[in-house]
Amino acid sequence: MPEPLKRRRLDGTLYVRPPEIEAWIQQMELATPEERARQFATASRKSTGYVPSEVLTHFMRRAWSTGSQAEFKQVYRFLLARIERSLKRVFAGMGDGQGLCSEIMSRFAERVAKDCKGQGTLLDFFEIHFDEAFAALRTTALRQIGPSTADTEPLGTYADAGPDGESGPLEVRHDVELAAAEFLGGDPKKINDPAFRSALFAAIDKLPADQRQVIGLLLQDFQIDSKDENVLTIARMLSCDERTVRNRRDRAYKALKIALEVENGS
Repeated sequence: MPEPLKRRRLDGTLYVRPPEIEAWIQQMELATPEERARQFATASRKSTGYVPSEVLTHFMRRAWSTGSQAEFKQVYRFLLARIERSLKRVFAGMGDGQGLCSEIMSRFAERVAKDCKGQGTLLDFFEIHFDEAFAALRTTALRQIGPSTADTEPLGTYADAGPDGESGPLEVRHDVELAAAEFLGGDPKKINDPAFRSALFAAIDKLPADQRQVIGLLLQDFQIDSKDENVLTIARMLSCDERTVRNRRDRAYKALKIALEVENGS
């Protein structure tokens, strides 16, 4: 039997997969890895042998938890291919369609990364109703594009509201301060300046999608690369080599430095 989900509803009951998804998972557990891969590669719902994305999500998560890195990468890429195909249909003909696709796929990748690091149970609902869960993710992303889209986890929290009802200044997480230090001239305390912080995040928003992806993940304390295959790195998450990630990071740092110097009148 598949391992039960851990996320709970508001009434305290655990999320439960639909019976048909449980049946698919049990069927795929009996298949050989090669047969599973062949069926998972089928992207069209109309094709014979198409396996629901809920099932791919389950096996992707299971592969990571059991240390099956090759299977994890394979299933993860099958899922990304389905997502990209779906998004291209949604944004066909739109001027910035490719940029929107990249942004939403990046958010899904970050959610997978957090799940692999044991941060929450956000992918549980994807094992129940994948299309509904992804539609919610897509809608949220589209509503937020314009504000900071470099990451999906808050970079800080606002201080409690004072007597006048206004919230206090943004209190930036310590890990974000340390991660930002590299392109803040070695002085992470600069980010405590509201004006500087606003300029920094605005500059991040204006980066190309591939550079913004890397900066967002760096700010969330993900490594660029690692010899340990059990570590989910930025390179593995974005399916590229570490040199590509470092090139994107370096181009982003250069652009941010220029933007911040202009903002500060340097």
